[in-house]
Amino acid sequence: MGDQSPLASRPLWASVADGFYVGSRDGSFLGYVDRQADGMWRAFDAVSRSIGDFADHHRAMAAVTTREGDAG
Repeated sequence: MGDQSPLASRPLWASVADGFYVGSRDGSFLGYVDRQADGMWRAFDAVSRSIGDFADHHRAMAAVTTREGDAG
């Protein structure tokens, strides 16, 4: 028989204000990204620790998602 394990769900990102996105997966908070005054995007984990600054929000979101996988 084939693998019956469920597929990992994708993160869901919501724009809650201009330049501010929050991420979740299966109802669990992952973190957020916030556009800075200089145009960079700062990524934060689920407990508001800064992960780093990124040139675009897609890279910042990817960093939050990757950090979530490293937690534990």
